[in-house]
Amino acid sequence: MGFIVAIDGPAGTGKSTVTKILAKRLKLLKVDTGAMYRCVAFACLKENIKVEEEDKIKKILENFDMKFPKTNKGSRVILNGSDVTEKIRTPKVDNVVAEYAALKCVRDKLTPIQQKMGRENDVIMEGRDIRNSSIPKC
Repeated sequence: MGFIVAIDGPAGTGKSTVTKILAKRLKLLKVDTGAMYRCVAFACLKENIKVEEEDKIKKILENFDMKFPKTNKGSRVILNGSDVTEKIRTPKVDNVVAEYAALKCVRDKLTPIQQKMGRENDVIMEGRDIRNSSIPKC
């Protein structure tokens, strides 16, 4: 199991700033769990899938491939081969991301990915609600 640091808290509290600083200083893989949920919301919006259409959301999640490479521009978010770094940070996504993130099918898909990252790497995970039974609490 890797070394895991969880930065949890409400929006606008400086999670991103603290995470970036600690990731660099401690040489940890930075995982923005919020970006993962934003990818789901973005993909659903792109396909005009409403939050009530769980069967369609599950279908999208079947082939969901996210990567978070570091580049000379900083960390990027790649969804199914396309750079969506800026596209997932729009007001349109902001307005719906919490609704998609609350769905059990979305959590069932993303939580194991986050847990696997924690098992295989030394990570710092940023998010509003990333602490769970698989991540030890301070």
